[in-house]
Amino acid sequence: MDTSDQIGQLQAQIDDLEAEVARLRHQLADAELDQWLNQIDDLEVQVHLASLDAKDRLTPLLEDLRNAWLEARAGISSTTDTAADVVDKVRSGLEQAMREVRRAALDARSAING
Repeated sequence: MDTSDQIGQLQAQIDDLEAEVARLRHQLADAELDQWLNQIDDLEVQVHLASLDAKDRLTPLLEDLRNAWLEARAGISSTTDTAADVVDKVRSGLEQAMREVRRAALDARSAING
């Protein structure tokens, strides 16, 4: 086996490893988005249990949160190379929306408990 054959084999191994890294990044991004969806679903249950006044305040926030999640999911589905990048970009928006929904839920709970 000559040097060019060895280089070819090494390049093939590198290509395989890069493909595996891309696949694993996509799986990680999918798992993180699934985790966000579970949190959104939990908040939806809390909204449904809240008073009507709280629902009026929380429902639009929750819709924004779900829409942000859907955009993230669509971004990941469209490409495997940038799956982690999509999650990174959306993460801060989702975190802010979750904080707003939680704050609104706590405010509503405080208002109910008086």
